[in-house]
Amino acid sequence: MPPRKKPDNSSTSVATRSSARVKAAATKPAIKPHSKRPHSDSEPGDDVTPKPRSKKVKKDESQQDNAQVIQKDEESQKMVTIMKRGPAPVDPMSGKVDSHQVYSSAEGVWDAMLNQTVVSANQNKNKFYVIQLLHPVGNNSSCVLYTRWGRVGEGGQNQVKGPFTSQIAVTEFKKQFRSKTGVAWEQRVGMTARKGKYVWLERDFEDDEKVEEPTNKPKSKKEVVPDSQLVPEIQEFCKLIFSTSIIDATLSSMNYDAKKLPLGKLAKVTILNGFAALKRLSEVIEKPDANVIGEYGSQRAACEHLSSVYYSIIPHDFGRQRPLVIDSIHLLKKELDLVDALGDMEIASKLISSTVLADEEGNPINPLDANFRSLSLDVMDPVERSSQEFKVLEAYVNDTHGATHQYYGVTVQNIFRVQRNGEQDNWIIAGCDKLNEGERLLLWHGSRTTNFAGILKQGLRIAPPEAPVSGYMFGKGVYFADMMSKSANYCHTYLSNGIGLLLLCEVAAKPFYERTVAVRH
Repeated sequence: MPPRKKPDNSSTSVATRSSARVKAAATKPAIKPHSKRPHSDSEPGDDVTPKPRSKKVKKDESQQDNAQVIQKDEESQKMVTIMKRGPAPVDPMSGKVDSHQVYSSAEGVWDAMLNQTVVSANQNKNKFYVIQLLHPVGNNSSCVLYTRWGRVGEGGQNQVKGPFTSQIAVTEFKKQFRSKTGVAWEQRVGMTARKGKYVWLERDFEDDEKVEEPTNKPKSKKEVVPDSQLVPEIQEFCKLIFSTSIIDATLSSMNYDAKKLPLGKLAKVTILNGFAALKRLSEVIEKPDANVIGEYGSQRAACEHLSSVYYSIIPHDFGRQRPLVIDSIHLLKKELDLVDALGDMEIASKLISSTVLADEEGNPINPLDANFRSLSLDVMDPVERSSQEFKVLEAYVNDTHGATHQYYGVTVQNIFRVQRNGEQDNWIIAGCDKLNEGERLLLWHGSRTTNFAGILKQGLRIAPPEAPVSGYMFGKGVYFADMMSKSANYCHTYLSNGIGLLLLCEVAAKPFYERTVAVRH
């Protein structure tokens, strides 16, 4: 998608392998208006338009003793601090963040996030369900069963049952989980969505063995953050690719609901399941067969059902609007971009959260320095602006600005010489250093700034087997261009204050298959 049109007096930027920062005039994404959510009934999240607030509050599909039901407006979610003790954070809407923690035992962590989306002509369900066993800090002999439910993007209602002994609480948790999913807790991994039931979202608690301290804890006077030892250009680069505000803006622009499935808890299997759901959709969109018609009744009904499956795996926040039915290659491509980007942003999020703010000797270091170290690069050095190398690369930027992309301008801010760990050895082992002239090319690759921590950490990657072939111009692969502006169109600079990053990579272009027009798969 090309960047938005900008004023004539604006500029853009570039990043290379050599890596360059490109500055472009940006239009900030419009902020979605927040409407107060209607108080929902026992099946919240199903309505297209808000219902009037009911005077009575219904309990969570049952009327039981020792239960408290609390309604929450969307506004009550603002300025919420999430504190985690143990393997999983207590739900911030529970009112028990300061006093309780999530119960864990040999069977696992007693925390579940469920999601259900149903897209059809007469249904508009997009809802979540949280289940947690909570016990007082320091005393796990008794637990309460905490649940919260509502439409995705809203606070919803919550309920507390108990207290119970730990053993009984586990039994109650399992009963609630099975009631909502139709699947036993022990069979949740790899579960298939049941009609009319919720889907369990697998979350990654692997990095949560360490107990996290509240982030708002006042620092002692001795805790002085040391100055960064990085050169200013790399400091600015790290601020850009590790910016949580840009990550949040990017996720919001793609309708992903990070509150329900935070990037730091996003399991790799969830991303693969998202790809698999899109692969099935692509087959129905492109080549609906008799089996599809027989199973769903029509191609449209198949797209509605499979879109519901996909949205249940990868939660989206559509507000009160009906979720879009993914029924075209264009819409499929947008969702492919999201799932693909989630992989890179998940890496960035985990690098940020797991960064150790100390050097090998235990001395404190600046967070920017720690983030940069986590990339494990062999080389990343700024190219001197006065050097011949900088001038040649800057000229290459200007000379490869396509005639059809003149509605925006580009200014090179910085250029970096980058080499990933092991990449040079792999290049030589593959024999790429022996290729003839014309078989080794300097080509551009553009991507969102939020993807660059993942790219620098793990390299450019081809979509996994679970991903559909549809939506890619020439099938699965790593895409480069010989025109800077073609790659710049994929930077989405309006989300990153007009700053874009481009890679200029040495590419082995042998063997090659020459095409003058796109051959979509």
